[in-house]
Amino acid sequence: MAFLARAQIETRAAELWRRWGLEVGFDAESLLDDLGLGLLWEGIEEDPWSRVLAALRPDAALVVLNENRIGELEASEGLRRFTLGHEIGHWVLHAADARAGTLPLDPTGRTWCRSGSPAQPERQAEMFAASLLAPEDQVRASLPPARHGGWAEVYSLAESFKMTPTAMLIRLEELGLAHRDQTGVPVPGRPRDERQGTLFG
Repeated sequence: MAFLARAQIETRAAELWRRWGLEVGFDAESLLDDLGLGLLWEGIEEDPWSRVLAALRPDAALVVLNENRIGELEASEGLRRFTLGHEIGHWVLHAADARAGTLPLDPTGRTWCRSGSPAQPERQAEMFAASLLAPEDQVRASLPPARHGGWAEVYSLAESFKMTPTAMLIRLEELGLAHRDQTGVPVPGRPRDERQGTLFG
């Protein structure tokens, strides 16, 4: 499986926006249809140390949502959309590798959406989902003219983009548009590097 830089992943997500005329808060399930992907609820076994929200069956062009996590996925539109975006990411970035046998699948031919997994395909799919749901240009255009930071700003953006506040804050951090201060409160911009001195220091 080839290494993909963040810029490449952002570009692939942007291609879907152009091709399908997507708008902020687009219907993720309609995008599945546009991409020729089916959607199914089915129980997926989990290890005690992992949380599996969904899986992709590349050969069947099918996204499987974990029926055992139906409460979480139905209760949070943002979580469900991010999960679908993650599986779309696997489809766009990894389906060819899976069919070629260079991406490991489980015995049923699935690749999982494991929450918090450090595996390269999972990190790439997470980056793709964030780029798909909140493209950089759209996020920048949606920022208030006078930014004060705080959770209210993050929650407002999350509502606009139909994401969870946590996913929205992580996206802002990735783009260098926000960071958390010492108390964990979101503030605008990148964190100051404490190793740098001041003009007078």
